Order: sequence, then C-alpha cells, then structure tokens
Amino acid sequence: MLLLAAAGGSYLWFRSQVAGANARVTPEVRIALTDKPSSTIVSVPEAPESPSAMNLLVLGSDHQEDEEEKYGRSDTIILVHVDPDNDYLSVLSLPRDLRVEVPGYGANKINAAFAYGGAALTIRTVEQATGVDINHYVEVSFDAFRDITDSLGGVYVDVDQRYYNDDPEFELIKLAPGYQLLHGADALDYVRFRHDLNLDFGRMERQQAFLSAMREQAMGWDLPLKLPGLISALFDNITTDLGANDVLKLAYWGVRLDGNRIRRISLFGSPEMVDGISYVLASDHAVANAVASFLTLPGTTAETGESASSTTTSIAVAKADLSGVEVDVLNANGRAGEAAAAGEWLKSLGATIVNVGNATERAKASRVEYSSDMSGKAKLVAAAVGIETVKWSDSVERVTAILGEDFSLPADFALPPSPDNIPAAGGWKSIAKAVPFAVEGPAYIPRGYYFVERVPTTGATYDIEVDGDGEPAFKMLYRLKKNGEWVDQYMGITETAWLDAPAASGGREVEHDGKIFTIVGPKDKVDRIWWKSDDALYWVSNTLSLLLSEDELLAVAESMVFIPAE
Repeated sequence: MLLLAAAGGSYLWFRSQVAGANARVTPEVRIALTDKPSSTIVSVPEAPESPSAMNLLVLGSDHQEDEEEKYGRSDTIILVHVDPDNDYLSVLSLPRDLRVEVPGYGANKINAAFAYGGAALTIRTVEQATGVDINHYVEVSFDAFRDITDSLGGVYVDVDQRYYNDDPEFELIKLAPGYQLLHGADALDYVRFRHDLNLDFGRMERQQAFLSAMREQAMGWDLPLKLPGLISALFDNITTDLGANDVLKLAYWGVRLDGNRIRRISLFGSPEMVDGISYVLASDHAVANAVASFLTLPGTTAETGESASSTTTSIAVAKADLSGVEVDVLNANGRAGEAAAAGEWLKSLGATIVNVGNATERAKASRVEYSSDMSGKAKLVAAAVGIETVKWSDSVERVTAILGEDFSLPADFALPPSPDNIPAAGGWKSIAKAVPFAVEGPAYIPRGYYFVERVPTTGATYDIEVDGDGEPAFKMLYRLKKNGEWVDQYMGITETAWLDAPAASGGREVEHDGKIFTIVGPKDKVDRIWWKSDDALYWVSNTLSLLLSEDELLAVAESMVFIPAE
C-alpha cells in the first residue's frame, strides 16, 4: 500500500509538472496544430498508415526575460517523426537561416517566423515549407538544456574536433576533442558553436549527436535519484501540448528503441547573399528528398539527393595507362616493403620500374617529382596512385614517386599489416611505450583522410571523468581533405582502459579474425564501431556528418593491429 501510495503521489506530482508546461501553450499554437497545411511548397510522399505515428516540432529558443523582443529567436528547429507501431523514429534538422516564405511576411529566414509570431507562426511556416503536418510541439529554452544536462550529471560525448572561439562578440568556447563528460555550460557551447567551416550545418549535426548520446546513456543513469531533478529542470523550462501520459509513453518507448531504427537527417543548402542578407538556399527538390527520408521506414527505398551530404569520402584512383613511363619509387615513410609494393602496383598499370629504395629523409605528404619535359608523365603517375603534389626537381633523373606518411596502397597490393608497416608506425610505437594499456594501430586509413592531431597533444593519456575519478584514454584525429582543401570533418580512433564507457552501446555485431565488432547506428549512417581486446576498449568514430560508409569504418576497425610496448 505504501508503494502504491508513493507511486500514485509521484504520478500526480509528474502530472502537475507537465500541466505547468501545457498551461504555457497559447490558443494560437493550439489552432495552428489543429489546422492542416493549406498549401505547401513541395509535395511529400504518403507515409505508411500507422495509428500511433505523429510529427513533433522541437524549437530551441534563446529568449531572455529582459529582452525587448516578445518571442526571441528560434536557433534550433527540429522535426521529429515518431512511429511506435513500426518502431521507427527520425529527426530532421532545418538550418535557421533557410530562406522560406513566412506567411504574412514574405521571403525571410525560417527563424524569423518565431520572432514575428512565436511558435504558432513557426508551425505554419515549417508546414508550408516542408509539407509535413505537425501534430505536437515542444519549445525548449537554452537555460533548460543546460539545467537538464546538469541534473543528469552530464552527458558523455565524443567531441570530434577542437572548438575554440575567443571573439567576445560571440559565445566564448574552449573545448578539446576527445570522449568526455560534458556538463551544462560546456554542453551548451558544444551544441551552439557554428564558427567553423561547417557553419550552421555542423551545429545541427552536433545537436543531433548530443541528443543521440543522451538517449543512449539514459538507461545507465541512476534514474530513481535523478528523475525528480530532471523532471523539474525540464518542465519548468519547456512549453508543450503533449500530455503527461503522452510524455511517459514516448519516453519509455524512445529509451528502449533500437538505435538502428533511428534516422538522423539534416537539410543542407548553399549559403548565399540575397539583397545583402546571408541565407541558406535549398531547392524544392532537396527539401522533398529530406522529407522523403524523414518519413520513410528503414529498409524501404527513400529518395536521397541534395538533402543528404554529398561529400565523397574517398578520392577516386584513375585507371591510367602508364605504358612507356619509367618510374623510380622511394619510401619516405619508414614502412618496410611499401615502395616495392607500390612498384608492383605501378607495374600492373604498365609502368617500367627502374629503381626502388628509400628517400634521404622522411616526408608526411607524398609527391611526384620529375625532370626536364616529363610533366605530363608525372601527372599521369600522380593521378594513378592518388598523389596530389607534382613538382619539378633537378635532383631526379626520371619520374619519381616519393611515398610519404599519407600514402596508402589499394587492397590488392597492400602488405600484410604489422606494427612495422602501418601508417605512422613509429608514432604508434612511441604511444604504446607510454600508454598504460594495450595499444592498437590502423593499417588502413580511408583515402583523403590524414592524421592531424593526438589528444592529449602532450603526455600519454588524458582522463575521462568517471564518478569523480578518471579513466585513461587517448584519441587520434584524421581530417578529410577534398580537392586539395581541408574540410572540417574528422574521423577519430579512441582507445581507453574504461571498458564500460557508454560508447560501448548496443548495435549490430560482426566477427572478424576472432574479434567481435559492434556497429552503432543504422547501416546508411553508422556512428561508430567498437570492440574490446586485451582489457581495453577501442572504437572508430565517423565524421560529424557521418560521411564514412559502414564498409570504410569496418575496414579501419578490422585493420587494427596490436602494437607491442617494446
């Protein structure tokens, strides 16, 4: 009886908390949610019949009480499609600077709708722009986001790169890469940052990544102790039309949902100036494709195109005919046998290999050098093996391929991996001597990705905060270069002695050479692949935009070799 009374009292208290959030919903918002979109810019596919399916609009606002603006701004606009009957959830982020028609105000940024007419006008604007019928909405202040994160004791996030800004005109931030426990203020900085090459698109993807990490870790929290603080922090700072029973059902279902049944989508566009104002322009076709992916169940065909990132994760190797081209091949990376293997590769393309040997000094970047009038042949060789730099030199007799640390062989000519011939073998051996757990290094790195940083930059490991203590870890960052230009997309390799890190969450398992690899995320958008060996946890993390395919990530994970600490 006491337990029943306590449960009943807790439920009544919970209902009162939700009722406070419901009371803040204006009549205009309720009307907007009831009305069907009168006209839409794009036509969207019919979603499968599902009685439980619903579409929610989540708005993140930064309105302050002392601001003159009535509504403030909606810096975050996310559509959520929930389908419990089919065990499917999808998230579609819209860029806040997206140029759309705001009803009654003409062409404008989509977040201007909130400033002009609050959530009601934003609902109508999003419905008109996407064709999605919005059934419910949730408005969350950034204060609530910070308080919720703190009430949970923080959220573990694999920060993909270094985020830094000291310009006082914008939010100050100093966040190092690596797997770490983010508390409220740092978590807010992480999801709001947009002063890099990814602009607002990166912010949308970080927000989705943070929410995904929060959902994955929810069942690991000491919920009975943390729930009261979480509920108070949440419902004191949000506005929603969802009832108490709706919230409970969605929370219970969402936390247990298989991560493979969750799709993360971001609408991409082109940042351009229109009449002196910076907008994100997305074609009707791009919007329609994004919405199609948003509403389509996993395992069925969904049209993809401009809505998804089209960045290529590998540089195509040209099938050149090198007949009649004489080539010297020099090893400048210290990986034993690689120059000979590269020579065999060039031979298969028709080249005549004159000399194979070692360069006089190490090189990070590969290059092809040539003398006299051999420019055309040098460019053919460079294109054939994926080397970007071609230069004249008076110290070579013929076309000479100098293999730097960034060089990689195709699978057909790759050497059997060993601690002596993996990329940056010397560096990995140095790490193995200093780290207090077993170290593994990759024999394969996806083409176009280059090592740029180790975390920590000095010392062997950094500490992941765990229950007031620390667990040693290090992370290796590989950055993407596309068409000769750096892109702010990083693949990461993390290794730690913390075997129970939340990163080792559930997923699809595959076996390779006696190791079990767990793939986290749907097949078309894998987040990471982890495995355990020799009392250590390892994982390969995808880029922020999830550009690497499952096959590419698996190739990295399966290529890892043990590096002895000798």
